[in-house]
Amino acid sequence: MDDYMILDAMCPGCFGTVLFVKERTSDLEFTLKKVECLDEGRANQAYQEAHCLLNVRHPNIVTYKKLFIFWDESVSSVFLSMVMDCPYMTTLSTVISYHRQEEKKINKKVIKTFLGQMVDALAYLHKRSIAHRNLKPSNILMTKEAKFVIFDFGTASITGDRVKLQKRVKDCAKRWMAPESLTHHQMPEKSDIWSLGCVLLDMLTCHMLDAEGSISQLLRIREDQTSLDVIVLKGLHQVLSMMLDRNPKTRTSVWELVNEDLVKQCLLLCGSPLHAMKKTLPPGVHGLPFHQGFDSVLEFMQTYRDVESVQMSALSYLLSEERNVFYRVTDVVIAVTTAMQSHMDCAGVQQNGCQVLHQRLIAEQAAREVLDLDGIREVLNTLRKFPEDCDIVVPCCKCLWSVLTQRICLGVVPLKDAVEAVCVAGEAHMQDSTVMESVCAALSSLTLQGLTEDQDIEDSTLLLMHALQAHLKHSYVVKYAFLALDSLVKSSELAAFRLLLTPNGGSGLVIVKEAELQHHDNPEIVGNFCSLLSAMARYGDVIPELVAEKIPDVLEQIERQFSSNKEIAQLAKHALHSTTSVGRVNMTSST
Repeated sequence: MDDYMILDAMCPGCFGTVLFVKERTSDLEFTLKKVECLDEGRANQAYQEAHCLLNVRHPNIVTYKKLFIFWDESVSSVFLSMVMDCPYMTTLSTVISYHRQEEKKINKKVIKTFLGQMVDALAYLHKRSIAHRNLKPSNILMTKEAKFVIFDFGTASITGDRVKLQKRVKDCAKRWMAPESLTHHQMPEKSDIWSLGCVLLDMLTCHMLDAEGSISQLLRIREDQTSLDVIVLKGLHQVLSMMLDRNPKTRTSVWELVNEDLVKQCLLLCGSPLHAMKKTLPPGVHGLPFHQGFDSVLEFMQTYRDVESVQMSALSYLLSEERNVFYRVTDVVIAVTTAMQSHMDCAGVQQNGCQVLHQRLIAEQAAREVLDLDGIREVLNTLRKFPEDCDIVVPCCKCLWSVLTQRICLGVVPLKDAVEAVCVAGEAHMQDSTVMESVCAALSSLTLQGLTEDQDIEDSTLLLMHALQAHLKHSYVVKYAFLALDSLVKSSELAAFRLLLTPNGGSGLVIVKEAELQHHDNPEIVGNFCSLLSAMARYGDVIPELVAEKIPDVLEQIERQFSSNKEIAQLAKHALHSTTSVGRVNMTSST
């Protein structure tokens, strides 16, 4: 912060403070968003999430220049700072307030220009798996020429902070937030669509509602859509109904909006190329025949496989049809993999496609069909293409885990490709416990296949140790990491020696001991721990390290603690015997 001189400050927002600053070295002026974080770890996580904003270049999105973390001694807190361009523009919130006070309608052309520019901007972001997470009028700038610019992005670790949401965000401010955002069932891209719908509705009704009436309207829309009946502008009622669908699974995506006639007009008005980019349904064909049932939807999906909006809607429908998870499995898998192949650049299609495939992997008969029809190959292609998108990484890893836990060999899919893709994704999300749980689970299944390449063994072992170190208290990460390490050590001496070192160069056994200690009452984790140590003790050169870290004492304690659990007690006894017997043999040999 010492590099900047504060010129002015906006009122503190829900998730931080916006400052107008001048850089001391260049005299250039910028906007700086300062966000207080819970601790340094949360600040680093937010920094990683926001880093992608530095590469965003779009005329309707503010340009981010720099991110940095600093410690503010005056309040004893750590902050993430995001430096942006400083466009001297009024906020849309001010424009709406003016029209509300004057009881004056916002010009239709301005509204259409706004909708076109915002859909174009969100399409740009969502295609890159970036969500705004905090879209509202005060975070949208506007010029006299009706150019709108989005700024002040949120990050998952900050906007998803329950305590901060409850304490700092007033009820009236929550009116822009999607229902799932308030209940923390995050679907950020669909949440952006809800928020845009709320902003659009407020622009359309500001001349007839005061501030209190606006708040009531936007809160009431969560329960029913009757307040949309006042919208008479042709096509807008339907668009708003799609955007303000309470269920995020069936709510429209930005790509479905692009195919609406009104939105096409808006895109054309603002000069967006999107109005002509996406393939659309033929004239006279109006959306998927949901009312005709599963078979008709599936047929429609296959008929219009090149229309992205159809695939998005159909995949959302298939996800909601859990009762038909075993019905027409072959046809479903063919349709889903075709959609994924045809729309590789669409993160939404890839994410929903992986989730549908994972649903079909519940039963062995379905899993075999998914594998036989190259479903897993498509999952791996998706994982390699979108390793930084956590919403895609999780279902991809779950698909791998589901196939392999049913003892179905990957077959045509090279094991090396799968391990490499999972490891790359894991490194990209090391601080995210939910992602690392699915990554470690996938690795626990992949390692059972028997890794033979030294690089795969080394990469997997180091990733698992890093995961343990970062998530000692997360039981599922520890459980799956122990399972995977056990398989690796049993098949490779290299893994055993790699395990002795943490990614930072310390003792890996200390991390393993600490992980077991955090979950010493969990029989499953303790059992995996004992099995891992038995595998380690196979290698005589490792024994001195085990003894030095007092592993035999830990095993004796486990044997006493679980004396009534024959399985755990036996595992501990066997591990202890392996450690001490091999140790005695080595000592005798040296003598």
